[in-house]
Amino acid sequence: MSHQAPEHETQEWDVHAGDGVAGAVSPVPRETWARVLASDPGAMAFHLPQWLDCICRVGGWQDASRLYRTGEGRELVLPMVRRRGQVRALSLQSSFPPWWGKGGILAAGGVRPHEVDMVLADLTSDGALRTSVRPAFTAADAWPGAAPGVVTVPRPVHVLDLDGGMKTLWTQRWSSNTRSRLRSAERRAEKAGLVVESGESPEQVAAFYDLYLGWLDRRARERHLPPALIRSRGKRAEPLAKFQAVAASLPGTCRILVARLDGEPVAATIVLVHGSVCIYWRGFSDKQTAGPLRVNQLLQLRSVEQACEAGCRFYEMGESGGVASLERFKANLGARTRHVAEYRLERMPLTRLEDGLDRIRGAVEARLTARRS
Repeated sequence: MSHQAPEHETQEWDVHAGDGVAGAVSPVPRETWARVLASDPGAMAFHLPQWLDCICRVGGWQDASRLYRTGEGRELVLPMVRRRGQVRALSLQSSFPPWWGKGGILAAGGVRPHEVDMVLADLTSDGALRTSVRPAFTAADAWPGAAPGVVTVPRPVHVLDLDGGMKTLWTQRWSSNTRSRLRSAERRAEKAGLVVESGESPEQVAAFYDLYLGWLDRRARERHLPPALIRSRGKRAEPLAKFQAVAASLPGTCRILVARLDGEPVAATIVLVHGSVCIYWRGFSDKQTAGPLRVNQLLQLRSVEQACEAGCRFYEMGESGGVASLERFKANLGARTRHVAEYRLERMPLTRLEDGLDRIRGAVEARLTARRS
């Protein structure tokens, strides 16, 4: 059964579950969304309705969020978007798309395993070409390790436990090597006259994005690939409008830290603070200048301090994509791996096709790098 409705049009249908019939509505009324969001202890910034609005505004998606009212009287909210203007049989819907963080199901006290099964069954009957759901680490225990007809893609993240605050981190959770590196970063920054500013102003967004473009250029040089190609691909994946929209739509939640040396930005990070979770979302630096001063470690320290001041219990550092150096960087800060997966419901083997294309692209880039070297 297809549940797709034109954009902005509300649609209702019944879902047959083990305990009877549940009612479903799409898109989710915002007042209901706010109520359920406030009652889920694992909710994070990615689950805010304003976040979905940013995806729709920048990425060419439309609101496909779903509200389920179960036979037990519980309300479940699935934040989700659908590609705008697609034919039903070719439609893609996601919670959430690549580069836009985690989605998953919200519920009072957290979602339960049988509720996940009900939602997956409803999504399976929906008829979309592909529906993907990437739940947050806070809800991972409720999601199945594997399910019939569902493609499961591992998406491990690194998470630092903030329980007990900065005092506990310094005295119990951080190793002596970590403490030494962080104190060294503070001393070097002070000696060099480094200034760290925090906010979400357009100027800070611009400074962050300039560092991102510089990172793309460095990546192109290191791989001996055409800089224009890498810049074009990077700007398409992460457009400036994306960060402008998030900063403008989520003041206080979106916090940009910019480290400046003699007035010039040398490193910047973006964290997203909501509820019990602070998310380290993005970070880039001028490696040549920031590296010797250990600016990246300093910005992580300042971000963790802000998270503790906000009362967060977790500092989620995101996926590492199997990059060993990035995994070490996070592990050195005391973050531990949390095993999370992405769940894909596909009417065609798109994951297998994409994996094949990724292998071909990787082989071509490796050959070009070797030839230019």
